[in-house]
Amino acid sequence: MALTESKIKDLQDKKFDKLFEKHKAEWVAMANNAFAAARDHICGGNAPRADDILKMLLPALEPNQTLRKHQEDVHARYGRFRVAFGEYIIDKVFFGPKEEKK
Repeated sequence: MALTESKIKDLQDKKFDKLFEKHKAEWVAMANNAFAAARDHICGGNAPRADDILKMLLPALEPNQTLRKHQEDVHARYGRFRVAFGEYIIDKVFFGPKEEKK
């Protein structure tokens, strides 16, 4: 799995970028917890890769009421949006801000 420009565009079309910024502290905390869990339980103490973090993040995102309400509000109920949003969170938190061309 990887975050692609196409997925970013799909997320932006459904305002997931705004959701991330509005609740940034919540998503950062979830990503850091997923990182620690992946490091400790999947990677034997080594730094996890993005897909390993995603494995631990997705179960936390699934019941998240903030995300579920947003998905309902913007008519993006499909699981692919949840996965793409998880990839987006990981990208933003661990790989830093990317300069976007307008």
